[in-house]
Amino acid sequence: MVTGAPMRTITDTRPMPTPIDAHLLTLTQWLSPAFPVGAFAYSHGLETAINEGWIADATSLEDWLRDCLSDGSGRADAIWMRLAYAADDPLEMDAKARSFATAQERLREAERQGAAFVATVNAVWGLALPDMLLPVSVGRAARLAELDIDTTAVLYLQAFVANLTSSAIRLSPIGQTAGQRVILNLQPFCLQVAEDTRNADTTDVFGNAFFSDISAMAHETLEPRLFQS
Repeated sequence: MVTGAPMRTITDTRPMPTPIDAHLLTLTQWLSPAFPVGAFAYSHGLETAINEGWIADATSLEDWLRDCLSDGSGRADAIWMRLAYAADDPLEMDAKARSFATAQERLREAERQGAAFVATVNAVWGLALPDMLLPVSVGRAARLAELDIDTTAVLYLQAFVANLTSSAIRLSPIGQTAGQRVILNLQPFCLQVAEDTRNADTTDVFGNAFFSDISAMAHETLEPRLFQS
């Protein structure tokens, strides 16, 4: 009797794909340039800096944004977002965040974008947020939607960098490819700032990106100008 060779069992050794968390999709939607907060209308003082020649190419833009992330408004936003996420009363955090605003245009920028963000998440996600500054409203919305605050902080900071890079591209000869390289190069700083602010409180809020703050103040009288800040 002739028998066939024993059959071999073929095992697929490829790793199982990681399931995509719907919460991540929500975050990318909230922090997308397509989300209607009007971010395209604000330069965060970059218009002044480019007009003064302080930012003239991709390298100087990257240096500027790195300082904003590590020592300026990017870091402060990450702290306010985390505090709003943890707070029982986010309006208290909102009031404190307003008191730390370094210029009238900075306050108006965060106020108007925050109000636009709140209007959309309330209408689409069924939340009941009051109008608050953008980082505060994002932090509070993330808590109500049960989103991970660490991921929220990282993606918020990358969106911060991407929006300002887009503004710089429209204001200067910095091209699209160079701008994308700037965003890529600043990814480690977004991760680091998000990590560094994990256990921060209000005493950890400071602003040492002085040229950025001065640019925001001077923008109020800049003529002509394209952006609201």
